[in-house]
Amino acid sequence: MYKVMLVDDDYPTIEFLSETINWEKLGLQLSSTHENGLHAFQYAKKEMPDILITDIGMPKMDGIELTKEIKKWNPNIQVAIISCHNEFSYAQQAIKLDVQDYILKESLNPEDVEEILIACKRRLDNNTSKVVEVKQLRHKVKMNYDIENHKLLRQLIQGSSNKLLEIFDQSVQYIPVYFYVNAYYQVKKNFISDDTLQFAIYNIMREIINRKELNKILCIHYEQNKGFLFYPDYLTIKYDIFGEVRDLLKELQHSLNHFLNIQVSFLIGNKTDVSLLKSAIIALVNNEKQIFFTRNHTIVNAEEITRTYHGQEIFQYYQDVANELKKAMFQCDLVSFKENLSQWIEFCIAKQYEPKIVKEWFLRMILDLNIRLRTIPYFQSNYHVESIQEEVFLLDTIYELHDWLNNYAEKCLKETTQQLKNNYHQDVVNACYYVADNIEKKLSLDEVAEYLYLNASYFSRLFKKEMQITFVEYVKQRKVERAKELLELTNDSVGQICEQLGYDNQSYFIKIFKKQAGCTPLEYRGRKWNGANVK
Repeated sequence: MYKVMLVDDDYPTIEFLSETINWEKLGLQLSSTHENGLHAFQYAKKEMPDILITDIGMPKMDGIELTKEIKKWNPNIQVAIISCHNEFSYAQQAIKLDVQDYILKESLNPEDVEEILIACKRRLDNNTSKVVEVKQLRHKVKMNYDIENHKLLRQLIQGSSNKLLEIFDQSVQYIPVYFYVNAYYQVKKNFISDDTLQFAIYNIMREIINRKELNKILCIHYEQNKGFLFYPDYLTIKYDIFGEVRDLLKELQHSLNHFLNIQVSFLIGNKTDVSLLKSAIIALVNNEKQIFFTRNHTIVNAEEITRTYHGQEIFQYYQDVANELKKAMFQCDLVSFKENLSQWIEFCIAKQYEPKIVKEWFLRMILDLNIRLRTIPYFQSNYHVESIQEEVFLLDTIYELHDWLNNYAEKCLKETTQQLKNNYHQDVVNACYYVADNIEKKLSLDEVAEYLYLNASYFSRLFKKEMQITFVEYVKQRKVERAKELLELTNDSVGQICEQLGYDNQSYFIKIFKKQAGCTPLEYRGRKWNGANVK
C-alpha cells in the first residue's frame, strides 16, 4: 500500500482532505500530515512517502523547496501541488520541474483529488526499475550534453577552442540570437538556485521549440542570465526567415513571462555561414552598448557599433549631480530624488556613454551615498558594499539601473521614516544632515548653530537632550565611522584619511580613533583585511 504525505499550513484543508477521501478504498495509506514544509521533510527522512500532496506557500520551507529536497531522497516520488491563484506561476514552474499535477484551492473537491491520487498510483505501479533507470540515464545524458555545449561555447568565445562549431550542420546558414533575462538580480531571488532557474528557462524554451517541430534549433547556455539560440535556414526558396524567428521569440517571451513571471530580451544577429559563426557570436556578446540602452522585454536586430566613445567627461558632472541626489536622500525627499535621477538617466541615454563608464559612475555615487547615509545614526540602510557591487554588476541595461536606484531610495527612506517616528527634533535632524554632508570639514557647534539660525547654547542643550551625547562627541563618532569606511575601501594612508576628515593633527586623529574603535587606524585596517571582525 502506497503511503501519502499531506502538507498544508491551512489546517482546515488538511482536515477536509483527510476526512473526505476514502484512502483505504484507493489502496493508499495517509501516513502523515504536516503544517509546514520543514517538519514534513524531517519526517520524510525517517519514513519516506510514495505520494506527496503539498501547498506552495508555507513557513520555514515552501512546497517547491520541499519537493526538491524530497526528490533527492526519492526521485520516483509522485507530487501534486496545491495552489492559490496568486501562486499559479509557481505551480506552473513546479510542473516544469517534473511535478505530476496541481490543484487550485478555490476549486478543491475530493473527486478531483481522488483522480490525481489514482493517476499517481497508476504511475507508481507502472514504474518498473528498468523504466526508471532509462529515464534517469536519459536525463543524465541530456544534462551532460548541455554542460558540454556550455563549456564549448565559452571556449569558442574565449578563443581557446573551435570545437563547438562541429555540432552545427556545415551545409546551412544560421541566425544567432543572443538572449538575456531582464532584472536578473530580482529574478534569481525567487528561485532556489541559479541551476533551478536555468533548468526551468531552458526546459520551457526547448518544449516550445520541439512542439513547433523546430528541433534543429540549438539552445545553449552562456553565463548566468545569458544564452544563445541558433536558428538554421534549411529552405532554399525565398521566404521571411527573420519574421519566422521573431514569431518564435515572441512566443518564447510570452511563455517565460506566463509560466515563470520573468522577462527576456533577444538580440538577433545576421544570418551567417558556420565558418563565420564565431565572429558573429563574439560580436553579439560584445554589443554591450546596444543592450545597455535597449528597454527590457524587447526583440531587436543587432546593430554594428563602429564608433567607440568612452565618455570619461561624465565624471565632470559627478559632484553636482551626486550632490543633488544625496541632498534629496538626506531630506527624505523621494520625489526630488526620482526627478533628479530620471533627468540624469535621460542625459546619459542622449549622450550614449559607454556602459562600463556609466556603471562606474553610478557605483561610485551609490557607494559614496551609502557611506554618507551610515554617518546618520537613525538613517536606516540594510545595503552592504558587497551586495551593492554584486547587484549593480548584474544590471544589463540603464533602465534596470534606474529601477534599482529607485528601489534603493524607496527602501532606505521607508526604513528611515519608521525610525523618525522616534520624534527627533527637526533642528537636530537637520544638524545630523549637515554633519553627514560636510563630514570632510572642520565642524564646530557655533557653525552648525548659525546654519540652523539657533542660539549656540540652546542648540547644544537640545542636541544632547535628543541624542544623549554632546554635539562635539557626535561629530567625533561620525568622523571615526567615516574613517573606518575609508580604511576598508581605499588604500589611502592614515595621513591622507586624516586630512580628508578635516584634521590637521594626525596624532590627535589617531588618539580619537583609538578611543572610539579600541585600536589604531592601522590596527583596524590590518584586522579587517585579515578577516577579523572589528567593532
